[in-house]
Order: sequence, then C-alpha cells, then structure tokens
Amino acid sequence: MSSYLTVCEQAARLAGEILRTMFGKIHVRHKKNLFDLVTEADVAAQKVIEQTIFNHFPTHRFLGEETTSGLLTTTNQANPSTIDDSPYCWIVDPLDGTTNYVHGLPLFCTSIALYFGGEIICAVLYNPMLEEFYSAEKGQGAFLNGKPIHVSSWGHLGESLVSVSFPTMTQADDPDLSTFLKAVSVCQAIRRTGSTALNLGFVAAGRLDASWSFQCHPWDMAAGTLLVREAGGIVTQPDRSPITFDDPSPVCAVANQTLYSELMNLING
Repeated sequence: MSSYLTVCEQAARLAGEILRTMFGKIHVRHKKNLFDLVTEADVAAQKVIEQTIFNHFPTHRFLGEETTSGLLTTTNQANPSTIDDSPYCWIVDPLDGTTNYVHGLPLFCTSIALYFGGEIICAVLYNPMLEEFYSAEKGQGAFLNGKPIHVSSWGHLGESLVSVSFPTMTQADDPDLSTFLKAVSVCQAIRRTGSTALNLGFVAAGRLDASWSFQCHPWDMAAGTLLVREAGGIVTQPDRSPITFDDPSPVCAVANQTLYSELMNLING
C-alpha cells in the first residue's frame, strides 16, 4: 500500500467515525434549494479529511464539495500554504448520499481520490454503517475490505441490474430521466441508490452492471471511476468521450464491453 492510499484510508475512516457518531443527531441546511442538503456532519467530516491530508501533504491541492468548486483552479482556504501549481489534487466528498443520511437510510459514503497527471491514481470509498471499505490504486486492482473485486460478467442489458443518479431537481427533459425511461423496459431492473459514488463502487464490486449520471461533480465520481477501471470495467462519458472531471460532468460506468455497447446505443440512439 502506498503512502497515498494509506492516508486515503486514514482520512476516510476518521470521517466515517464522525458520520457514524452523528447519524440520527444532525441539523439540516439547504444549500441551493429544498432538495440540495448539507449537514454539520458533512462539514465536520470534510474538516478532518482536510486536516489529515494536509498533515501529510501540505503542498497538495484540495477540492472538497463543502468548500470549493472547479477542478484544479483553487486551493482550500483553510490552508493558505498550499501551492497553487501542485500537480496533486485531492478530490473529496465527505458525505455522498446526504439525503439518505438525513432520513436514516444507511446508503452513503465518504469518497476520497488523488488526481495527478490528468488521472486518478488512488481512491477509496467508505460506508461506515455497513463497514464496507473500497480501495484502489492505479494498476494495482480494486478491493473491498481487502479482498479483490471484479465487475460482473452479465452479457446483455436484459440480464442486468443498473442504476441511475438523477440531478437534485430533476426536470422532464433531463437526459438522466429520458435514458431511464428507455432503459426501464430493456434492463432487468433499475435502482436509484441516492449516491453516485456508491453506484460506481457497486459496479466495481459486480453488484450493479452499469450506472450513469449526466450531471455529477468531480467529487461524486473521482474515486468510483478508478475503482471501476481497476475492477475491469469501462468508464466514459455517455457520448463515449473520456472522463475529464469537469464540473459538472456526465459519467457512465459499465461492467464489460458488450453491456457498454448496448448501453451506449440505448443512450445515443
């Protein structure tokens, strides 16, 4: 395990302990609208992640959901010593699945990834309620609680269990919804977990066969994209172009080439 992944794990577990302790005891605020929520748990979890990362890598950059937006354009204001042109950037969602968390549904996670040289080089997802810890390093495979994981081998959408992530305020003409309406009669079943990061982790673990979101942020998908690729899956934008980690950006993760081709044809047909 590299020092980067070691710090990833340490930060995620510290944040997870905060989320577990505050579960069911939180105050809710609205960020932009009635559906876009943030809690003191989000903020506290991100704070401990920042502190852990900067204690080990004080010159790295940091992109966290609760402080900044725009990949690789700003540093975290809590640490003015951060070097603006560092090639390393930590991409963090302290609590992905806040609405689930607020309602007491234990489907949420902390997501941490390290971006370097135009790609994600290490990543973790941690669900502290289910004690599930996903981890990956570029070229080293993907793991769940220390055991290797691999994407599923289902060959067609008709056999597949897939997931969709709808935007916070879904509109009738949103591509996520239009794709859902096309896929619902083709796929064996469709789920909406409420966490884009977990959706990608579930694809990596073979629990889901595909997942898509047309409007997610870098912190939603950074860790999950590496997990899926290291587990043998395919991750691109829905139009088949490479993931860029722009904000916002679409993502489509699929277990294998056959399913990928079928889903791309469905989305773009």
